[in-house]
Amino acid sequence: MHTTREIDALLKLLDDPDQEVYTAISAKILDFGKDIIPNLETLWENTADSKVQERIESIIHKVNYNDIYKGFQKWFKQDRPDLMEGAILLARYRYPDVDETEIRRTFKNIYQSCWLEMTPYLTPLEQVNILNSIFYNMYKFKGVDLDENKTNLFFINEVMQSKSGNIYSLSLIYQLLCEKLDLSVITIQLPRQYLLAYYGHHTDFFDKLPRTVIQFYIDPNNGTIYSQNDVEAYLKKYQLESNDDHFKPLSHQQIMLSHMEALATAYEQNNEEEKMNEIMDLYELGHLNP
Repeated sequence: MHTTREIDALLKLLDDPDQEVYTAISAKILDFGKDIIPNLETLWENTADSKVQERIESIIHKVNYNDIYKGFQKWFKQDRPDLMEGAILLARYRYPDVDETEIRRTFKNIYQSCWLEMTPYLTPLEQVNILNSIFYNMYKFKGVDLDENKTNLFFINEVMQSKSGNIYSLSLIYQLLCEKLDLSVITIQLPRQYLLAYYGHHTDFFDKLPRTVIQFYIDPNNGTIYSQNDVEAYLKKYQLESNDDHFKPLSHQQIMLSHMEALATAYEQNNEEEKMNEIMDLYELGHLNP
């Protein structure tokens, strides 16, 4: 963006000690959107005033957040939004300059490794075992307990790079691979448990699928296969409610909502209240567009 007199004048006022003046100035700067970020970055590099630098950082964050908010407004309104796009959009919350090309390149490499091993004559269990071998053994993806509250492991770029994730980020990537490979594996959310389920080829995925249609379950943390009896025993052991709604596939919107809710909880447990509130504001968008 070319510097204009108006922008130049606004930026010069960022050191005003009056909080009301700063609030008014920052609101006007936000109106310019992402185009003003280069100006803000240049100013940050050329000022020695730490308070001004903090204000600039805050404004840049708000500019990026507003852009993400608008992105999710559009994303949630789609009938079946692209799950990869949603994951990348969320990653931009913490990593504004996230390399989307690198994420897609890494994903493509994993997919191609799986695709080369698939044949039309494999059983569903054999197909999933191949995917598991490549995803968890060849590429070394592994799950990290949610109790560790590592918020970076909710973001797809970080997971692709570190090969470590949690049940939400790993299940998202796993489902994306299955969609690309045409495997009928979709995420479900049981009480206190997040799993992937192999349904086979059926229609009416999101309307009438009871638990009897599921062939087996997959733990996104490590690829462990569970039977229906295993899941029923788990629910019974912990005296958890069990009904057919828990066994219905989550839509892409519902997957992202679960992702956001868990991320907000992690921020809350880390005493990062502002970040928790921002993620919950994104979460609320999904409920405005069911």
